[in-house]
Amino acid sequence: MSAKVHSLDRLEEFKAAVRTFIDKAKSAMSANTLSIRREHDWLQQQILTWKAEIIRAEDDVFHAKRELARRRMMRVGDRPIDTTEQEKDLRRAQRRLAFAEEKRDHCKTWLLRLPDAVDEYDGKARPFQDALETDMVKAVVFLEHKLAALEEYQRVASPGGKP
Repeated sequence: MSAKVHSLDRLEEFKAAVRTFIDKAKSAMSANTLSIRREHDWLQQQILTWKAEIIRAEDDVFHAKRELARRRMMRVGDRPIDTTEQEKDLRRAQRRLAFAEEKRDHCKTWLLRLPDAVDEYDGKARPFQDALETDMVKAVVFLEHKLAALEEYQRVASPGGKP
């Protein structure tokens, strides 16, 4: 029985495509790992940033309260001085403080949730990573062996031993 093997180019192209896939997939997995680390670091930095903003906002609230109290003690004759602007300043400072506290709390929440999300990602990504490092490499080796066998077959089966 004889087989007609005319070209091994398609198998070579397929093997090259598998290798390209492996390289790109490993690169993407590494990029994901780096991205996760960057996001973790970013969240920690954001907490520090919002803590500093809280300190500034608390200082602004303190100064606004003090200015409002000072203005409330002032009198023009027997009438108190208008404190509308100081009250607005105090409310603005309090809103800024509440906003900064909310942002800090959100960052803390996400930082607490991140390990669970990373574990979930790792649980799904690990089998793929393992397949890239073992199964796909075995597939390339298998293709190389089959290509070598087919090339040998072509050489032997050809008249005069030439492919």
